[in-house]
Amino acid sequence: VHKTETQLVDLVPLRNLLGGKEESVIEILNIFISQIPPGIVEMKSLLEQQDWEALRNKVHTIKSYYGYVGNHILNQMLDEWDAALTRNEPDIDHQGIMAELEIKSEAILQRIRQILLTNIGVTNKPSE
Repeated sequence: VHKTETQLVDLVPLRNLLGGKEESVIEILNIFISQIPPGIVEMKSLLEQQDWEALRNKVHTIKSYYGYVGNHILNQMLDEWDAALTRNEPDIDHQGIMAELEIKSEAILQRIRQILLTNIGVTNKPSE
């Protein structure tokens, strides 16, 4: 497996942070699955309405989820978008950022679902 631009999902830092508690890792992955799709729908709607303040708030809220699943590229991209919205920069390619976020988020969601399917057996084991 070669990394194209780092992995879609890297759970090593999260596992280290949570002390290897797999239930907690799975809980965070499930939160990502429940929050990101509606978050993206909301962001697209705010973008169409050009509600920059609400969009900035949503970007700010959502960016940490990408950090949790170890996708630092999207986390950084959202961080920069958040800052650009805060400064009210005129030349932001909102549509481009949104399109990239949507495509990559779908790939991350698919990867997370694979991880969860693989780990179903793990979650049912009693803690040692």
